[in-house]
Amino acid sequence: MQGLAAIRRRPWSALGAALVLAAQTACSLVQAPETPVDQRTQVERLVQAGRHAEAAQGYAELAAASPPDRDYYDLQSADQWVAGGNLAEAQRAFAGVSADARTKLPILRALVGAELALAQNDGARALHELAEITPPTEAREAESYWTLRGRAAFVAGRPAEGVRAYVERERWLSDPASLRASRVELYAKLRAAAEHGPLTPPPKADPIVSGWLDLGAVSVELARNPLHAAGDLAAWKRRYPLHPAIDSVLTGAQAEISAGTSFPSEIALLLPLSGRVEPYGVAVRDGFIAAYLEQDPASRPRLRVYDVAAQPVASAYSQAIADGASFVVGPLTKEDVAAIAPLTAGRVPVLALNFLADATASSRNLYQFALLPEDEARIVARRVVADGRSNGVAIVPEGELGDRVGAAFADELARLGGTLLASQRYEQQRADFSDLIKQVLQIHVVKGEPSTHRADAQFVFIAGNASAARQIMSQLKFHYAGDVPVYATSDSFEPDPNANSDVDGMLFPDMPWMVSSDPVTAQIRDSVRSAWPARTARRDRYYAFGFDAYRLVPLIRGQSSGAEASIDGVTGRLRLDDHNRVRRDLEWAQIKNGIPIDY
Repeated sequence: MQGLAAIRRRPWSALGAALVLAAQTACSLVQAPETPVDQRTQVERLVQAGRHAEAAQGYAELAAASPPDRDYYDLQSADQWVAGGNLAEAQRAFAGVSADARTKLPILRALVGAELALAQNDGARALHELAEITPPTEAREAESYWTLRGRAAFVAGRPAEGVRAYVERERWLSDPASLRASRVELYAKLRAAAEHGPLTPPPKADPIVSGWLDLGAVSVELARNPLHAAGDLAAWKRRYPLHPAIDSVLTGAQAEISAGTSFPSEIALLLPLSGRVEPYGVAVRDGFIAAYLEQDPASRPRLRVYDVAAQPVASAYSQAIADGASFVVGPLTKEDVAAIAPLTAGRVPVLALNFLADATASSRNLYQFALLPEDEARIVARRVVADGRSNGVAIVPEGELGDRVGAAFADELARLGGTLLASQRYEQQRADFSDLIKQVLQIHVVKGEPSTHRADAQFVFIAGNASAARQIMSQLKFHYAGDVPVYATSDSFEPDPNANSDVDGMLFPDMPWMVSSDPVTAQIRDSVRSAWPARTARRDRYYAFGFDAYRLVPLIRGQSSGAEASIDGVTGRLRLDDHNRVRRDLEWAQIKNGIPIDY
């Protein structure tokens, strides 16, 4: 959080600097307080140095030392607390401002109030604060006003109003770099909004505003499915040939499309298409082919598929190379990946669909992509700490999977300063979790009174399948522990509203394929369902896995050219780490009335 300091992308803050100047020149504010210059200057230097907490405390001291100017300094203090990310102190400082500030310091009060509301993710309240004043006409104040209004409108779910504010903001930007940065920011806001549904221009909207709103859907297509985006982008440009986005945010769009669709001449796909893991291999293959079919037929690579369950995987790999493959995708199981790892030192890149053991050395041409539950456990640990719930308990299954998931969660939580107060293991087929819940949450039962639980548990982490999650959450509620927030891995979510009534309130990370409402992901899901109508819903994630495996091929090929090592996939935001492993950032959802809602 950077407060209004970030609005103009200055090296130091703020509204503070803008409004100190405004006060000193008697703009629309009161005259500058007559505090000794050296004391005031010292605080302003702290602002310039980015030492926001110290600056906030300095302003609070000035407020106490100069009662007539208390409102002015309390507002400056609140601004600096926001810039430093301490919203509790910012709220305290802002609450101390008198009602007189609405008339004596109208602009400063409105901007700081809106800034604080926006930092608290309350776009409607931020807009209400800004509605208290007439839009400023001094450049710095006006830029802050329109920036806050644009951001607040997007948070409040009013994208058309947000676009109008960003367009108005451009009048107050003095250099090309700031103008471009503003448009890039607007583009990102539009894309995020378009992920939740179409952005319809209001009647008789200005063509600049309409163009930005229509660009939202195109931006999602460009990011999530460039194989299908070129036509949509060309159509948008024909509708808005003079739109300012063309010379700013879209200058690199065609290059992005080219990079995202740059495939080798021949790809070999190595998967188990018979035997014990056939259903998973078939799902990955079908998702891979669905992505392949999204591409223009004239530019598709040649694709050969090898069943590594019907012949030794090393033999299949060697045959693929002999057949002319210039890129290999697969195999799928850990055992098969380990078997071909020593063979991958040649010039042909290999995208393995699982991870080698951490201690296993690999060649520079071997890349690894997997849907690992322990990675999800680490994501959950980071989220509970970010949510301010650093102490809690865990309930995980017995066995090797539970060991991995439980250890990953506990290690990441401890690394971030959290504490796992207790943990319990359960058998996979268990139906009654009462004793386990009583132990891990120290449930205390007194006859004739409601049960109580340990007060220091701020969350319960659940790992396991959807059936186990339903049982655990219903029994948590039975034992009067339903008030403790429950976080889970994606396996605990089943995409069936009728199956999720017992897990209402559960928080979990998952791939966009499973929880996103954006139209591009929906189109991809529909294309897979159309191509493979007999698919099994329980293996949906493997279809998505195969789809993204195809999309990763250009990303990996582009590494030598310095292309950005990340894409927005249907399995998550995918990026390559320093060890050639694909890491996923997932979307967060909460079950409400059986439906996953953005969280």
